[in-house]
Amino acid sequence: MSKSILIIGAGEGLSTAVAEKFGEQGYGIGLISRNLENVKALSKKISRLGYNTKFATADAGNAVSLVQAIKAIKEQLGSIDVLLYNAAAVKAQDIMTETSESLSHDLLVNAGGALDAVKFLREDLKQANGSVLITGGGLANHPHPLYGSISVGKAAIRNLALQLHERLKDEGIYVGTLTINNMITPDSATHTPQMVAEQFWKLFTEKNTAELQY
Repeated sequence: MSKSILIIGAGEGLSTAVAEKFGEQGYGIGLISRNLENVKALSKKISRLGYNTKFATADAGNAVSLVQAIKAIKEQLGSIDVLLYNAAAVKAQDIMTETSESLSHDLLVNAGGALDAVKFLREDLKQANGSVLITGGGLANHPHPLYGSISVGKAAIRNLALQLHERLKDEGIYVGTLTINNMITPDSATHTPQMVAEQFWKLFTEKNTAELQY
C-alpha cells in the first residue's frame, strides 16, 4: 500500500507546495480545510498532476469536527504515514484588543488541533514509524503586539512540537517543526512556497532535529 500524507490547514501556497513535493515521491495526499469550495478546488488542482488526492472539511479548532474529517480521509487513503499541521488563525490584531476568550478560541486552532490530530493518529504513526511536521513561525521567538494572538499561537505550537518530539520519539514517531522566519511569497528570493516545502522535506528525511529554523 502506498504511503500518505495528511495536511491539516490546506490551502494555496505552502501546503500546496508540500503536497506536490510528497506527491512527486509517490505519497497519497489528504487535505483538510474549513472551506469546502477552496479545498475541493485545491484537491482537483493537485489531482490533475497525477497525485492521488482526497479532501474533507473541518474546523481544526473543533476536536469532533477534526476527527470526523480525519476518519473520512483514512477511509479513502488508508493509514496515515505523515501529518503536516499547517492550520493557524492568522490575523492582524493588537494584543490589547484581544480577550482571554479570543486568545483561547484561536489557540484551539493554532495548537490544540495539532494535539488532537496527533493523539487520534498515534497508532497509525507508530505502525508506520511515521512523522509529524508542524508549521512554525518566527513570531514564536519574536512576537509582535499587532499580531498578538498568532504570536501567542506560534509560541504555543513550537512548545507543543518540542514536547511531542521528546514524548513520542521512543514510539518511533518523529515530530519536527519548521520555524519560518520570513514571509512566504511566490516572488521571494528566499521563501517561495517551493523553497519552504524543500525545507520541510529536509526536516522529514533527515529527522535529526526537533526544530529547523529557516
